[in-house]
Amino acid sequence: MMRFYGRRQIFALCLMTFSVCAGVQVQGQDNPVKSGVNYVIDLKDVRNHYITVEITVPVTGDQTQLMMAVWTPGSYLVREYARHIDSLEFTNSEGQKIQFAKTRKNRWTVETKGLVEFKVRYRLYCNEMSVRTNWVGHEFAMLNGGSTFMTVPDRLDQAHVVELNMPRHWTRSATSLNAAGEKPHRYVAKNFDELVDSPIVAGNINIYPFAAGGVQHQLVNIGESGYWDGTKAATDLKKLVDAHQQMWGVVPYDRYLFLNVISGTGGGLEHDNSCLMMTSLWSFRDDDRYKNWLSLASHEFFHTWNVRRLRPKGLMKYDYENENYTRGLWVAEGITSYYEDLLLIRAGLISKDEYLKRLNRDIESVKKRIGRKRQSLTESSFDTWIKFYRPDENSTNTTVSYYSKGAVVGFLLDGKIRELTGGQRSLDDVMRQMYEKYLDTGYSSSDFRAVVNDIVGKDTSDWFASAVDSTDELDFEPVKDWFGLEFPDDEKKTATETEDEITGDEVVDENGSDDETADKKTDDSATKDTPKEPEPGTRWLGFSGSDRVSRVEADSPATEAGINTGDEILAVNGFRLTRGIELRLKQYEIGDELELLISRRGQIMTLNITIGSKVSKSWRLKISKDQTVEQKQNLNAWLGLKKPPKKKENLEEDKNPG
Repeated sequence: MMRFYGRRQIFALCLMTFSVCAGVQVQGQDNPVKSGVNYVIDLKDVRNHYITVEITVPVTGDQTQLMMAVWTPGSYLVREYARHIDSLEFTNSEGQKIQFAKTRKNRWTVETKGLVEFKVRYRLYCNEMSVRTNWVGHEFAMLNGGSTFMTVPDRLDQAHVVELNMPRHWTRSATSLNAAGEKPHRYVAKNFDELVDSPIVAGNINIYPFAAGGVQHQLVNIGESGYWDGTKAATDLKKLVDAHQQMWGVVPYDRYLFLNVISGTGGGLEHDNSCLMMTSLWSFRDDDRYKNWLSLASHEFFHTWNVRRLRPKGLMKYDYENENYTRGLWVAEGITSYYEDLLLIRAGLISKDEYLKRLNRDIESVKKRIGRKRQSLTESSFDTWIKFYRPDENSTNTTVSYYSKGAVVGFLLDGKIRELTGGQRSLDDVMRQMYEKYLDTGYSSSDFRAVVNDIVGKDTSDWFASAVDSTDELDFEPVKDWFGLEFPDDEKKTATETEDEITGDEVVDENGSDDETADKKTDDSATKDTPKEPEPGTRWLGFSGSDRVSRVEADSPATEAGINTGDEILAVNGFRLTRGIELRLKQYEIGDELELLISRRGQIMTLNITIGSKVSKSWRLKISKDQTVEQKQNLNAWLGLKKPPKKKENLEEDKNPG
């Protein structure tokens, strides 16, 4: 059950959490914290993107091992963080150097016979502005645990204490870690997992507290420069948090921080009691981009339950030195992507039309991606370590995103559950039951499907085999019938749009968790490419790029002709290209054969290609003109447009927004 508190308790929570962000003692912790590893981070050289980390390590044997993580949970790619260390030394308590050896790319062995403790000191280069690495500069510092801290492998379960030595012109630090003692900017993690899970930001930051579910939350803005209205953003976040808490029915944390780095980049990463997001200075005053930011916040906050606490079995115990495999990322990330915008409309932050537009973006990105015919959702989940975060020019032909297709499958599954149960149950019930049953043990693919079967009272194995385990085309008919939706007839495009599609150029829809749009998740740099397809009667060659080929679409005239990425198109039918191939193609008809003069790695050659045509189909769901009253009721129930009266305790909390 959610917890609700009165005015005095909320006020006390506000003061307590504000103290944490300011780096001040919280609960009278005035005794030194006994820990397995102690860190002091010197931030005095941040203008050159360097920090110095000094570690004090108690000795328990003749040799001591140290290690550094190679990846960050939530961003499934080995990133080799040790490569950013530029100097390293080990000394005893008198400051004398002691022997050590590097034994692996991320491990060191130190000779510690006869020592009580020793120190490790290293300079770390921090100049990557992303949510899974480190960036420091004159204005602020952003530190992630996995990419910052060495540790002792056999002390991962012991406390780790971190102290920041701040530049004089910086006033605050913020993290979900608890303060350790009286000293400012000193924090304690109960174990290495919590240290990795608790990013730290420092500088001149702005803090906007609000209460929801009887728990204190904070929006922490870094770099708002007068262009972000933190009070308005925090008010909207409260509405969003309320919707999430109501959906899950439980608040599993004591406080929560939205760390919002306004840096001109994008991405987000989830943590137990916080999330780290990046956005643009210009996002707040642009309605579309601001709602993308809210969607990103919704995605990362949903992870508080789904993936941070409710996890696939393969992610229950993190191995920070190796890949952690699971076939369930489509549940962890894809279903989270489905709910990110659904909970925005339930919170009253976007309209019905805006929600359908966002849902359609995912549907079209899947339906127009050729890779859907080559890779299933389970395969996409398992191969994330080698494919999703390393896209190349052929990725659209061979892969599908577990973010976008997972979101679409989540939508279809939700509709199916509602249809099979006559609107009495939904995917909400599945997620709540999953949380209740598998919070401590983690879940397998069969566990998830068993819960769905239990909710609907029927066997759904054939549906999962088709939608999740195979490359079959997704079936939208059940949800269309249940909600009263339809795909419109092919729409006539403008002349400008048609010109853009002649070669099959693709629009990049940068969506994805750690990897959304520039103002949306995304955990990262991985993108979902959405190829635009020409309508019947337009000319199509099937490659991207006017003068130099950047991508070739599978099963196209370009592949038949043998065009390669990197080919430079010099001439068509003996005439030099000066403005790109699009305008030149207007001189020819579908079915005409062209002779292309190309340069391939400096070699001049000719290729023959036949102009093709490709049927365009709109995959944008809209409300049917023939929608029945029952279908409208089903749609409104799904979107939360008709809400029950607020409970008395909810009304009490609303009077005390914090």
